[in-house]
Formats: sequence, structure tokens, C-alpha cells
Amino acid sequence: MNKFILLGFLLTVGCQSKIEDWELRDQVMETDRNFSKMAAEKGNSEAFIYYADEMVIKMQKNDYPIVGKFALMQLLRDNPWDDFTLSWEPLRAEASGNLGYTFGNYKLQTKTNDGLRDTVIYGNYVSVWKRKRDGSWRYIIDGGNETPGPVKLIK
Repeated sequence: MNKFILLGFLLTVGCQSKIEDWELRDQVMETDRNFSKMAAEKGNSEAFIYYADEMVIKMQKNDYPIVGKFALMQLLRDNPWDDFTLSWEPLRAEASGNLGYTFGNYKLQTKTNDGLRDTVIYGNYVSVWKRKRDGSWRYIIDGGNETPGPVKLIK
């Protein structure tokens, strides 16, 4: 009887469809693009909270990283990131199993104090993503740096 249970288990596991790495990569790229779209439509604060994993580490310029979703929520409640426009586009991604990353360009735009012209800052970023049990992806590490202009990758 135990042999039949073991055989049934092995057949069930063996017949389950495995998600190919290229499909996971495409999911991570799409999630990152949707993240940027949400930031444009609903604001940076809401998007960064929504897509953050509970154990998130968010790098910050000239400061300590934010560790944990609760700390991120507190920071953004007290200092919203919605007084600037931030957009980004992933250029490369890889994923396997429950982890993946995206690398891309960002563009940050702010108004000067006189409100007459924009200040534009370019940079690149890397985000590490974790696939949750429900199949959704959440970033667990996110950081970036300024660059003289958009990064161009040679394929």
C-alpha cells in the first residue's frame, strides 16, 4: 500500500507543470513595468508600499536603508515621495524558482522652487524580486544610483 502512495505522490509531482525560467523572467519584467505604471497613476508612495515584500530592504541615497515594510510605510506616511515624478523601465531581468531581478533606467523629475522648470535626474536601478505563494512578485531589495544619462545595454 505504501508503494502505491509513494508512486501516486511521485506521479503527481512529476506531472505538475514547471514554470520555465523565461516565463518567470517575463513575469518579473511585467511586474516591474506595472510597478512604474502604478507610481505614475497613483503616486510613488502607494506603489512602493504595494509592491514591497514584508522583509523589504530599500536603499536610500546618503542614508541607511529602510528595512521592513512597516518601516517603509511609516517613512512614507511622514515623508511622502509624491512631490516628484519617478518613472523607470527595466532593461534586463532574470528569474528562476522564486527569485528574480530587474535592472533598468530611471528618470526622476522635480520642479524647481520657482516652479518654472524641471530638474531631471537619470539613473539606473536593480531590484531583487521574490515570488509569493499566490504567484505575485514583490521586491525584497531595491536600490540605484545616478548616472549622466540613460544607460544603454549592448546585447
